[in-house]
Amino acid sequence: MTTGDSERMDFTDDRLPTLNIGHPVFMNYRGEELSLPTGTIEDLLGELAALEKEVDAFLPSPDSGVMFLKEIYRIVDRLGQVIGPGMACSTGCSACCRVMVATTRVEAELLDERIRSSSPQRQREWEAKVSDRNAFLSDLASGCSPEADLTSFDGLLATCEKYEQANKACPFLGEDHLCQVYEERPLLCRVCWVLTDPRDCEPGEGPPVKFRTAVFQKSHELVGKVSQKHFGDGRVSPIPFWFREKPREHC
Repeated sequence: MTTGDSERMDFTDDRLPTLNIGHPVFMNYRGEELSLPTGTIEDLLGELAALEKEVDAFLPSPDSGVMFLKEIYRIVDRLGQVIGPGMACSTGCSACCRVMVATTRVEAELLDERIRSSSPQRQREWEAKVSDRNAFLSDLASGCSPEADLTSFDGLLATCEKYEQANKACPFLGEDHLCQVYEERPLLCRVCWVLTDPRDCEPGEGPPVKFRTAVFQKSHELVGKVSQKHFGDGRVSPIPFWFREKPREHC
């Protein structure tokens, strides 16, 4: 089953608590007016457009798909470095690590590379947490009428509120509240840039308003395109759901 263009996430959807920034000046919860350097968004959009041409030109290949994903992340992270000081987010906050994160097949493949390169003990720890989380996700899905499809955006929307109310941390979040797969974290984790008060991120509060630009919209579309072309898979799923059928041998 693949997901068509009409089913992909639309971040102008009014069901999502986001603010699409169409100009270089914005204000955060501290009342600070922040400006992006002139041409930043245009430059990054140009890089994404050039990268898309390369994606179109390459023959389908999982290795190429992961390579392109890393390049998309590099471009997005440059924007994050510019706007980071103005956001409400801080190291160790981890509020966004307790929400349902929609990820693509190519992002799961990059995470899988990280898992396989980790120690057997760390792999066993992650697998136990992934198994626990998937059991909970399956219960949420089966509790919907009709049962929610957690490989579709609508299925994720149908279950995300109850998931977030449960306040369960991502399987890859450490006890120190730091991401254990930070370099390989998915796109949505990279762009949890919150403009409103950090208290809005707490369970039962908010919702927080997040910073969004055309750079994020384009990068999201391009990640979906890479996943579809290089893996033949256009689905989206919560992070742990990709690993529910991936038993592995530990050395």
